[in-house]
Amino acid sequence: MELINRIENPCNYQISKVVKLRPGAKVGSWCGFVLPISMIFSCLKYHETVSTSYKLATICSTVSLVFLYMNLFNKKPLITHVTALAVALSGCLLTGTALVTVMKFTCFMILINIKSYTFLCKLFLHFPCSFSIGEAILAVQGTIVFCFVSISNCVLDGSNLSTAFCQIFLLGIGSFLLGTGLIQQFQQFLPFILLLFTVMGTVTIPIMLLVMKKNPITWFLIDFIFLDTTRVPKLFSIMSDICIIHSHFSLQVFLILYWLACTILALAIAWWFGNGSSVKLTVLRKYFHGVVIAIYLPGVFFDTELLFVASVMVLAAFLLLESVRLYNLDYVGDILNKNMVGFLDEKDQGTLILTHIYLLIGCSLPIWIFPLESAMDTTDKLLLCSGVVSLGIGDTAASIGGTLWGKNKFPGSSKSIEGTVCSILAEILFLVIMFHLGVFGDSPRLPWLSFIGAAVVTSLVEACTTQVDNLVLPLVMYIIVMI
Repeated sequence: MELINRIENPCNYQISKVVKLRPGAKVGSWCGFVLPISMIFSCLKYHETVSTSYKLATICSTVSLVFLYMNLFNKKPLITHVTALAVALSGCLLTGTALVTVMKFTCFMILINIKSYTFLCKLFLHFPCSFSIGEAILAVQGTIVFCFVSISNCVLDGSNLSTAFCQIFLLGIGSFLLGTGLIQQFQQFLPFILLLFTVMGTVTIPIMLLVMKKNPITWFLIDFIFLDTTRVPKLFSIMSDICIIHSHFSLQVFLILYWLACTILALAIAWWFGNGSSVKLTVLRKYFHGVVIAIYLPGVFFDTELLFVASVMVLAAFLLLESVRLYNLDYVGDILNKNMVGFLDEKDQGTLILTHIYLLIGCSLPIWIFPLESAMDTTDKLLLCSGVVSLGIGDTAASIGGTLWGKNKFPGSSKSIEGTVCSILAEILFLVIMFHLGVFGDSPRLPWLSFIGAAVVTSLVEACTTQVDNLVLPLVMYIIVMI
């Protein structure tokens, strides 16, 4: 216990003496392990069908873990580099690819990770009080793995069109945000907009044309949404029988219109209550968890690939809006700041406001890191729903249950035992209802033991952790369901 307390005490880390960590949060060093473990377990479970690109991304996440933690614990640079090189080389050899490819990707992994600790420190310096150490490590890991897999997919030409579209699009937005962060002249409304269109028009779209070998705009608006008939879900026949949806065309259009309606409603609520309301902040924030359930469940069960693309585009929009708010750009910045301040809690004390972005990322991560193009059985669907269940169902039930009946608190936590029990029961009840509605397909066997264990563990983590649960709970549930 003493060792754990020492590890979780920010004062024991050299980095905490030069940067400002998020107030009230412990180190959260365990957060850095959840992404690599999730991807490793995915490779082990789907070893026969997982792509080489995914295996390489998994190795890259492990290499980033080595670099970040060995630097964090002040290990000598030579030892750090040798260890990371050994992990990268041995991992690449296990993929069974040609020796030239192994050496190429080993070097690429080292190069893309070599400045990861510097990136971590810069994150703290530029955005003080916004991250714990664990949250920042997870953010850096995710960024590095995304950059690696996006570039390697372009080289290997192994990704489908929707994945290539999303990766290049998000890389373009990331490059734009990096440019505006480094050059203050672009942190004004007109230069900001001009640079955005310049980057998209002269860099992002030409790279899409080169990689996809198709016009990305016409592909997305026509081929992907209206003409692709390969993504017909199992539930489509059920909906057709009751005359709700009559064609694949109308199914996709229905989903998009439905998501737009949910988005408009969420924005209206944010606008209305952001200007001051007597409604409790806890209740108001959990409303958005309900919106997440309403958006993600139909996407998972009807068209996961469309949900994948939509979630990436919404993430890009959220990042752009946060940069607009952060730079307080003319016409828009004041409006965003005024309406978002009503939704802040104790975890939004820093320069950045990240809770809503974390909610989107948390619900999307199981979909983004899932190694197959489509879910094949019941367990796959459960994995894709990890974010929705842990955040939309479990976290919401814990908050409501704790508010209504919470009397007995966990030691050292403000969360109640009653709230945690409500979370566990709500998640199990969700699975029972979904099973009886037939939305998990025709599989006669459900991984009840794994799911109940995941419900218990994630609910306990939600009650006891000081990390942002929107970010870590989905991956915790993903790992346990995978076992």
